[in-house]
Amino acid sequence: MTKDHMAVFVIIPVKGLDDAKSRLSSLLADDERKQFCLKMLEDVLRTVKSTKQPHETVVVSKDPMMSKIAKNFDAAYLKERKRGLNKTVSEAIDWCVERGAASVLVLPADIPLVEPTDLNRMFILGEKASMVVSPSKDGKGTNALLLTPPNVSPTFYGPHSFQRHIKEASKLKIRFRRYRSPRIALDIDTVEDLTYFISLKAKDTSAYKLLEKIGVTTKLEKILMG
Repeated sequence: MTKDHMAVFVIIPVKGLDDAKSRLSSLLADDERKQFCLKMLEDVLRTVKSTKQPHETVVVSKDPMMSKIAKNFDAAYLKERKRGLNKTVSEAIDWCVERGAASVLVLPADIPLVEPTDLNRMFILGEKASMVVSPSKDGKGTNALLLTPPNVSPTFYGPHSFQRHIKEASKLKIRFRRYRSPRIALDIDTVEDLTYFISLKAKDTSAYKLLEKIGVTTKLEKILMG
Protein backbone atom coordinates (compact mmCIF):
# COMPACT_ATOMS: atom_id res chain seq x y z
CA MET A 1 0.00 0.00 0.00
CA THR A 2 1.51 3.34 -1.05
CA LYS A 3 1.72 6.39 1.19
CA ASP A 4 -1.16 7.96 -0.77
CA HIS A 5 -3.37 4.96 -0.12
CA MET A 6 -2.59 4.14 3.48
CA ALA A 7 -5.44 2.86 5.59
CA VAL A 8 -6.89 5.67 7.68
CA PHE A 9 -9.33 4.66 10.40
CA VAL A 10 -11.72 7.25 11.82
CA ILE A 11 -12.64 6.95 15.50
CA ILE A 12 -15.77 8.69 16.79
CA PRO A 13 -16.26 8.35 20.56
CA VAL A 14 -19.86 9.00 21.67
CA LYS A 15 -21.02 9.55 25.25
CA GLY A 16 -24.11 7.79 26.56
CA LEU A 17 -27.36 9.62 25.84
CA ASP A 18 -28.72 9.59 29.40
CA ASP A 19 -26.86 12.71 30.48
CA ALA A 20 -26.18 14.12 27.02
CA LYS A 21 -25.71 17.88 26.65
CA SER A 22 -27.17 18.81 30.05
CA ARG A 23 -26.16 22.44 29.52
CA LEU A 24 -28.78 22.68 26.79
CA SER A 25 -31.60 21.68 29.18
CA SER A 26 -33.01 25.23 29.31
CA LEU A 27 -33.81 24.93 25.60
CA LEU A 28 -34.18 21.22 24.94
CA ALA A 29 -36.13 18.56 26.84
CA ASP A 30 -34.36 15.28 27.66
CA ASP A 31 -35.67 13.46 24.61
CA GLU A 32 -34.90 16.43 22.33
CA ARG A 33 -31.30 16.52 23.59
CA LYS A 34 -30.91 12.82 22.82
CA GLN A 35 -32.34 13.31 19.33
CA PHE A 36 -30.06 16.31 18.76
CA CYS A 37 -26.97 14.28 19.74
CA LEU A 38 -27.95 11.51 17.33
CA LYS A 39 -28.50 13.99 14.49
CA MET A 40 -25.10 15.61 15.09
CA LEU A 41 -23.50 12.14 15.00
CA GLU A 42 -25.28 11.46 11.70
CA ASP A 43 -23.86 14.70 10.26
CA VAL A 44 -20.33 13.71 11.28
CA LEU A 45 -20.73 10.17 9.91
CA ARG A 46 -22.16 11.49 6.63
CA THR A 47 -19.15 13.77 6.20
CA VAL A 48 -16.68 10.99 7.01
CA LYS A 49 -18.38 8.70 4.51
CA SER A 50 -17.98 11.40 1.82
CA THR A 51 -14.20 11.79 2.19
CA LYS A 52 -11.90 10.54 -0.54
CA GLN A 53 -9.31 8.89 1.69
CA PRO A 54 -9.69 5.08 2.02
CA HIS A 55 -10.73 4.36 5.56
CA GLU A 56 -12.84 2.44 7.99
CA THR A 57 -14.94 4.23 10.60
CA VAL A 58 -15.64 3.03 14.12
CA VAL A 59 -18.14 4.49 16.58
CA VAL A 60 -17.13 3.83 20.19
CA SER A 61 -19.83 4.05 22.86
CA LYS A 62 -21.33 2.26 25.83
CA ASP A 63 -24.76 3.03 24.34
CA PRO A 64 -25.94 0.10 22.18
CA MET A 65 -28.24 2.45 20.22
CA MET A 66 -25.10 3.76 18.48
CA SER A 67 -24.60 0.37 16.87
CA LYS A 68 -27.66 0.87 14.65
CA ILE A 69 -26.62 4.38 13.58
CA ALA A 70 -23.07 3.22 12.85
CA LYS A 71 -24.45 0.43 10.65
CA ASN A 72 -26.55 2.93 8.66
CA PHE A 73 -23.31 4.64 7.61
CA ASP A 74 -21.27 1.46 7.03
CA ALA A 75 -19.31 2.10 10.22
CA ALA A 76 -18.25 -0.45 12.82
CA TYR A 77 -19.40 -0.28 16.44
CA LEU A 78 -17.07 -0.88 19.35
CA LYS A 79 -18.56 -1.17 22.83
CA GLU A 80 -16.77 1.16 25.24
CA ARG A 81 -15.25 -0.87 28.07
CA LYS A 82 -13.01 1.61 29.85
CA ARG A 83 -13.99 4.79 31.65
CA GLY A 84 -12.56 8.10 30.53
CA LEU A 85 -12.10 9.46 27.03
CA ASN A 86 -8.34 8.89 26.78
CA LYS A 87 -8.68 5.22 27.78
CA THR A 88 -11.60 4.79 25.39
CA VAL A 89 -9.63 6.32 22.50
CA SER A 90 -6.58 4.21 23.36
CA GLU A 91 -8.72 1.07 23.27
CA ALA A 92 -10.16 2.11 19.90
CA ILE A 93 -6.68 2.84 18.52
CA ASP A 94 -5.55 -0.68 19.49
CA TRP A 95 -8.64 -2.07 17.72
CA CYS A 96 -7.74 -0.09 14.56
CA VAL A 97 -4.07 -1.16 14.63
CA GLU A 98 -5.11 -4.81 14.85
CA ARG A 99 -7.08 -4.26 11.65
CA GLY A 100 -4.24 -2.67 9.72
CA ALA A 101 -4.66 1.06 10.36
CA ALA A 102 -1.69 3.17 9.26
CA SER A 103 -3.27 6.36 10.65
CA VAL A 104 -6.19 7.22 12.92
CA LEU A 105 -8.35 10.33 12.91
CA VAL A 106 -10.24 10.97 16.15
CA LEU A 107 -13.36 13.13 15.77
CA PRO A 108 -16.01 14.15 18.32
CA ALA A 109 -19.67 13.39 17.57
CA ASP A 110 -20.86 16.98 18.11
CA ILE A 111 -19.28 18.96 15.24
CA PRO A 112 -22.17 18.94 12.74
CA LEU A 113 -20.61 21.57 10.45
CA VAL A 114 -17.51 19.51 9.58
CA GLU A 115 -17.12 19.03 5.82
CA PRO A 116 -15.20 16.53 3.66
CA THR A 117 -12.83 19.35 2.60
CA ASP A 118 -11.76 19.72 6.26
CA LEU A 119 -10.91 16.04 6.62
CA ASN A 120 -9.23 15.81 3.24
CA ARG A 121 -7.09 18.81 4.15
CA MET A 122 -6.05 17.09 7.39
CA PHE A 123 -5.16 13.92 5.48
CA ILE A 124 -2.97 15.95 3.11
CA LEU A 125 -1.18 17.61 6.04
CA GLY A 126 -0.81 14.17 7.63
CA GLU A 127 1.26 12.93 4.67
CA LYS A 128 4.18 14.97 6.03
CA ALA A 129 3.40 15.06 9.75
CA SER A 130 2.89 12.45 12.45
CA MET A 131 0.27 14.59 14.22
CA VAL A 132 -2.31 16.99 12.82
CA VAL A 133 -4.38 18.71 15.49
CA SER A 134 -7.41 20.97 15.08
CA PRO A 135 -8.61 23.13 17.98
CA SER A 136 -12.03 23.95 19.41
CA LYS A 137 -13.49 27.47 19.17
CA ASP A 138 -11.82 28.66 22.39
CA GLY A 139 -8.45 27.31 21.21
CA LYS A 140 -8.12 25.01 24.24
CA GLY A 141 -9.81 21.77 23.23
CA THR A 142 -8.96 19.26 20.51
CA ASN A 143 -11.75 18.74 17.97
CA ALA A 144 -9.83 16.61 15.47
CA LEU A 145 -6.63 14.63 15.92
CA LEU A 146 -4.82 12.69 13.18
CA LEU A 147 -2.01 10.36 14.29
CA THR A 148 0.44 8.52 12.00
CA PRO A 149 1.20 5.83 13.00
CA PRO A 150 -1.87 5.48 15.26
CA ASN A 151 0.14 5.00 18.48
CA VAL A 152 2.78 7.67 17.75
CA SER A 153 1.57 9.65 20.79
CA PRO A 154 -0.79 9.18 23.72
CA THR A 155 -3.89 11.40 23.76
CA PHE A 156 -4.58 14.13 26.31
CA TYR A 157 -8.29 14.86 26.09
CA GLY A 158 -9.47 17.08 28.93
CA PRO A 159 -8.55 20.66 29.93
CA HIS A 160 -6.15 22.41 27.52
CA SER A 161 -5.83 19.29 25.36
CA PHE A 162 -4.84 21.27 22.25
CA GLN A 163 -1.75 22.68 23.96
CA ARG A 164 -1.02 19.35 25.65
CA HIS A 165 -1.06 17.45 22.35
CA ILE A 166 1.35 19.96 20.79
CA LYS A 167 3.59 19.86 23.85
CA GLU A 168 3.72 16.05 23.66
CA ALA A 169 4.57 16.16 19.94
CA SER A 170 7.48 18.52 20.73
CA LYS A 171 8.61 16.29 23.58
CA LEU A 172 8.56 13.19 21.35
CA LYS A 173 10.25 15.16 18.54
CA ILE A 174 7.58 14.23 16.04
CA ARG A 175 6.43 16.50 13.24
CA PHE A 176 3.05 18.14 13.84
CA ARG A 177 0.76 20.55 12.04
CA ARG A 178 -2.08 22.71 13.31
CA TYR A 179 -5.24 22.87 11.22
CA ARG A 180 -7.74 25.58 12.10
CA SER A 181 -11.28 25.29 10.75
CA PRO A 182 -14.34 27.22 11.99
CA ARG A 183 -16.45 24.18 11.09
CA ILE A 184 -14.41 21.69 13.10
CA ALA A 185 -14.07 24.26 15.91
CA LEU A 186 -17.80 24.44 16.67
CA ASP A 187 -18.70 21.66 19.07
CA ILE A 188 -22.15 22.33 20.51
CA ASP A 189 -22.24 22.17 24.30
CA THR A 190 -23.83 25.40 25.52
CA VAL A 191 -26.82 27.58 24.69
CA GLU A 192 -24.32 30.11 23.28
CA ASP A 193 -22.94 27.43 20.91
CA LEU A 194 -26.45 26.45 19.89
CA THR A 195 -27.43 30.08 19.27
CA TYR A 196 -24.40 30.56 17.05
CA PHE A 197 -25.11 27.31 15.17
CA ILE A 198 -28.72 28.38 14.52
CA SER A 199 -27.54 31.81 13.33
CA LEU A 200 -25.50 30.09 10.59
CA LYS A 201 -28.65 28.49 9.19
CA ALA A 202 -26.85 25.27 8.21
CA LYS A 203 -30.00 23.89 6.63
CA ASP A 204 -28.27 20.96 4.96
CA THR A 205 -27.37 19.42 8.32
CA SER A 206 -29.61 16.91 10.10
CA ALA A 207 -28.95 18.76 13.37
CA TYR A 208 -30.35 22.04 12.06
CA LYS A 209 -33.36 20.33 10.45
CA LEU A 210 -34.25 18.78 13.80
CA LEU A 211 -34.00 22.13 15.64
CA GLU A 212 -36.26 23.68 13.02
CA LYS A 213 -38.74 20.81 13.25
CA ILE A 214 -39.08 20.98 17.05
CA GLY A 215 -39.35 24.78 17.05
CA VAL A 216 -36.15 25.58 18.91
CA THR A 217 -35.31 28.41 16.53
CA THR A 218 -38.55 30.20 17.46
CA LYS A 219 -38.10 29.40 21.15
CA LEU A 220 -34.59 30.85 21.11
CA GLU A 221 -35.74 34.06 19.42
CA LYS A 222 -38.36 34.57 22.15
CA ILE A 223 -35.75 34.06 24.90
CA LEU A 224 -33.34 36.50 23.29
CA MET A 225 -36.09 39.10 22.94
CA GLY A 226 -36.91 38.66 26.64
